[in-house]
Amino acid sequence: MTTAASTDASTDASHLIIVTGASRGLGAALVRALMVPGNRLVCVARSRNAELEQAAQASGVPIAWHLQDLSKPAQAASWLASVLDSVDAPASATLVLNAGVIEPIAPIAELQEATLVPHLMTNLVSPMTLTAAFLARSERFGCPRKVLAISSGAARRPVEGWSAYCAGKAALDMFVRSVNAEYASVPAERGVRAVALAPGVVDTGMQAAIREADFAQVERFRSLKANAQLTSPDEAAARIAAYLQRADFGSTELDDIRNT
Repeated sequence: MTTAASTDASTDASHLIIVTGASRGLGAALVRALMVPGNRLVCVARSRNAELEQAAQASGVPIAWHLQDLSKPAQAASWLASVLDSVDAPASATLVLNAGVIEPIAPIAELQEATLVPHLMTNLVSPMTLTAAFLARSERFGCPRKVLAISSGAARRPVEGWSAYCAGKAALDMFVRSVNAEYASVPAERGVRAVALAPGVVDTGMQAAIREADFAQVERFRSLKANAQLTSPDEAAARIAAYLQRADFGSTELDDIRNT
């Protein structure tokens, strides 16, 4: 299902930005941060966000809202291909891979295919197929392209009970490195730069689910919330939006927003 929250995605604008998982949490905050003149946004999620759509209408920034289940990689790639086939060539194109899930949180011995496969489809396979569609269909634009994958500190150090999440995010990190290796020789005017960026510990619904779970380090996450040590979604989004504008974007393939 596709709806236009402001004008259609084919409206002329300087910079095309696609954001997945755009309806809530960090994704919604990213949409707000990127809702500035000169951008055109394509937002995808499993559900709508009426408040965000109203803000888009008020902003005058071209934005299109799409409802897709990103646990279905082939369908997600087909959707993105059709979107990119329908838009006018922008000055630049960016894919922000934000959508993700944390469950299952469980000991490795309790992992089951029924929950593990949808998790990896959403956190790893769909980002890969979406990136493939993005790179293939944006080639005709002849413009610089960026891929920003929202990673996690859990991709780079294990958390007991999070084996699915750690493994999926670690694989996503390596996929980003593979993108850069494959496109290293492409001329800059139509080149591709990719970054896997950990956003820090952000006060989202995912963090609420983590605090309710049963795993070895849960008290650390409860303490972060109790002591107001979580980053707000809007603060994290503002820093990520600024990161996207950096002239050296892509020079550090695996980065953490707390290092910048």
